[in-house]
Amino acid sequence: MLTTPRILSRARRLALPCAAALVTAAATAAFAATGAAAQSLPSPQELAARHDSLIGGRAMLETHQSVRMIGSFVIAAAGIEAPLEILKVRPNKYLFRTSLGQMGDILSGFDGTTAWAIQPGQTPMVLSGDQGAQVAEQADFFGDLHDFSKFTSTETVEQTEFEGRPVYKVKFVRKNGTVVHEFFDVETGLSAGGTTTIDTPTGSLEMVTVLSDYKEFGGMRSATRVVQRNPQFEVVLSLVSIEYDTLDSAAVALPESVKAMVKSPPNNP
Repeated sequence: MLTTPRILSRARRLALPCAAALVTAAATAAFAATGAAAQSLPSPQELAARHDSLIGGRAMLETHQSVRMIGSFVIAAAGIEAPLEILKVRPNKYLFRTSLGQMGDILSGFDGTTAWAIQPGQTPMVLSGDQGAQVAEQADFFGDLHDFSKFTSTETVEQTEFEGRPVYKVKFVRKNGTVVHEFFDVETGLSAGGTTTIDTPTGSLEMVTVLSDYKEFGGMRSATRVVQRNPQFEVVLSLVSIEYDTLDSAAVALPESVKAMVKSPPNNP
C-alpha cells in the first residue's frame, strides 16, 4: 500500500495529473482492503457460539444442578496466598469463601434474593445497588456462557494480539452502559480473557482478565488459571478441582448473621 510520504515523493517527480491518479488509486485500494478485512471477521455470535460449544455448551451444563470449585489465589504485592472455594446451585445461588488465616474469613454470596458479604473486623453487609448486582451476576449458574440478551450492542472490532496470542477482539456493551472487550483465540476458539473499566473510590481503573489452562471437569471445560490485573495489583486464581452435583441449597444458604439483618434491617437515620 502506498503511504502518504511515498505518494508525495512521487508527486514531486511526476506531473500533477499523474500524482492525482496515484492518490485516487491508493485510496481505492486502501478502501477495498479495509472492506475485505472487515468482511472476513467472524461475528460476535459466531465467536461466542464456538467458545460456548468448546467448553461443553448449555445442553451439557443443564445436566448439572450444582458446582463446587476449589483452588487458591495469590496477591503477590500484598504477600497474600489463600485457599478459596466457590459454590453455585441452580439457578442463581452462590457462595464465595476464602480464609486469610489469623485475619479471618472473607465470604460473599447470593441466595436468589439477597446479596451479602462478611469481611474480617466488620459487621455483615446486605449488598444493594451495583455491589449487589455484581454478586447476583456471579451467582448465575449459566454465567460462563454468552447471553446476548444482556447486551445492547456487540461488534467484532479487529484481529489483534492479546498476551502474545492472535485473537479476535469483540466489544460488548451491557444494558447499564458498561463496555467489555473479550478476546477469542483465533486458533483454539476459546476465550483468552478481556478488559473492562471498573469504578473504585480512587477513580476508574482498567481491569485485565487473562484466562488459560482450560481443563475438563464433568463434561465441561473451564479455565483453571485466571489472572486479573489493574494498575495497583495482580490477582492470580488457580483452580485444582471442580465438582458437579455434590451440593444442595443448604450449602449456599444465608448465614444466620445475615438472616437477622434481613429480618430486622438496620434503621436508617
